[in-house]
Amino acid sequence: MLKKLLLSTTLFLSSASAMHEFELNLNDKDIDLHLGLDMGQFNDNVEPDNVFITTRLLIGGEDHARLPNIQSRNYLGEVGFLVQSTSSFSPGLTMGMGIKYDYGALKNTSAISAVPIGVEGDYVLPFDIALPLHVGGLFYYAPEVLSFAGSQHYMEYEAHFDIELMERGLITTGYRGLETPLQVTDKAYFNRSFFFGLKFKF
Repeated sequence: MLKKLLLSTTLFLSSASAMHEFELNLNDKDIDLHLGLDMGQFNDNVEPDNVFITTRLLIGGEDHARLPNIQSRNYLGEVGFLVQSTSSFSPGLTMGMGIKYDYGALKNTSAISAVPIGVEGDYVLPFDIALPLHVGGLFYYAPEVLSFAGSQHYMEYEAHFDIELMERGLITTGYRGLETPLQVTDKAYFNRSFFFGLKFKF
C-alpha cells in the first residue's frame, strides 16, 4: 500500500512539473501565437519540460514586411520539434535545439516554405528579487537545400526580455526578424518588428 502511495505521489509531482506553454505577441500590425506541448505530460518515458511539439501562427502586417505583391495581411504557419534542458554549468540557463517547418502562402507568387534548424535559449538573471527576470532568444536557419517553393533560404532571429509576474505567467517584449529571400527577389523579408506579449505555462 505504501509503495502504491509513493508511486502515485511521484507520478503526480512529475506531471505537476511538466508544463505546456502558450505565448501571444503583438504590436500595432502583427499577431503572433505560439503553443508548445510538453511531451512529458503524455508519455511517462519522456522527462518533463524537455521535449516539445510546437505550433505557431504569425499574422503579419504589410508595414513590417517586404514581399512581392504586397497584401494587407500575411500568414505564416509553423510546426516544430524542440529538445531542451537546463545547463549543468549555469542553473538559470536553459538551452534547446529544434527543427521546424514553416509555410506562408504569397499572393500571385511562390510561397515561403522551409525546414530551418536552430537553437533557443533562456536565462534567469541571478538577482534576488521578487519578480524573476529572463533574457533569451533564438536563431533558426534553412539553407537553399532545405528551402522550397521559390524560397532561396530562410533565417529567423529573436531577442526578448521577460518579467515573471507570477509563477506561471510572464510578460515579454523583444524584437524578431524573419528573413525570407525569394527567387523573384532576394531582398524579401516576412517580418521585422518589435513586440510585447504574454506567456503562460500550464
